[in-house]
Amino acid sequence: MLVQELHEKGNRTVVMGRSRTKLDDLEKCFDTVTAYPCDLSRRGQVEEAMDQITARHPDISLLINNAAVQFTPTFIADDFEYSGIDVEITTNLTAPLSITSLFLSSVLPRQSQARIVNISSGLAFYPKTGSAVYCATKAAIHSVSQSLRYQLEKTPVAVTEVILPLVDTPMTHGRGSGKLSAKDAATAIIEGIEAGRDEIYVGKARFLLPLMRVAPGIVKRMMKRY
Repeated sequence: MLVQELHEKGNRTVVMGRSRTKLDDLEKCFDTVTAYPCDLSRRGQVEEAMDQITARHPDISLLINNAAVQFTPTFIADDFEYSGIDVEITTNLTAPLSITSLFLSSVLPRQSQARIVNISSGLAFYPKTGSAVYCATKAAIHSVSQSLRYQLEKTPVAVTEVILPLVDTPMTHGRGSGKLSAKDAATAIIEGIEAGRDEIYVGKARFLLPLMRVAPGIVKRMMKRY
C-alpha cells in the first residue's frame, strides 16, 4: 500500500524485497517502480543491492525501512526455533541499520534534503508475551531513531519514526481483531512524512502517549495476555 500511495502522488519508487514474484507484480502494476531482489537477512545481498541502487538512483531522497518478520512462539514453547532469533534480528534491525548507513553515505555528500523513515510499533514501548525478539527489535528501532535524529540534526537529513498499531497484513493474519487497514496505515504514514513530522503515531497508537503518562500498569497487564 505504501508503494501505491507513493505512486499516486507521482513519486518514483525503488523497492527491495525477497520475493521475485511480488517484485515483478509491483513493476507490472506501477510503471514508477524499480525493484531489486534482496534477502534482508543476508548482509552480502543487502550491500550488493544498495550499491546498485545508489549508483543507478543518485537522486534518491527518501528511505523507508519497512520490512520485518515476526515469530510468535515463546522461548519455552515446543515449536520455538533457535535459528529464528538471528533471522528476526538481522531482518528487523541489522538490515535497516546497514541500509541506513549506506543511504547516508550516498546522500550526505550531496547536502540535499532527505529523510529516513523507520517503521516501528507500539510494541516498542509495551512488549507482549509472545514475539519477544520482534518486540525487542522494535524497541531498538525506536532507540536508534532517536539517536540518529540527534546525530543528523545539523545535516539536511531528517529522521521519522512511525509507531503503528496492529495492522491488517499477511504477517498479522489470525492475530486479534480491530486491525487498522493497510491502506489507512499507508495514508497516515505518507501524510505524516509530507507534514515533516519526527514521530507519526498511527491509529490506536495515538493513545500510547497519554496511557504511558496516566496508566502504564494497565497497558502492561493488557499486553501480558498476548
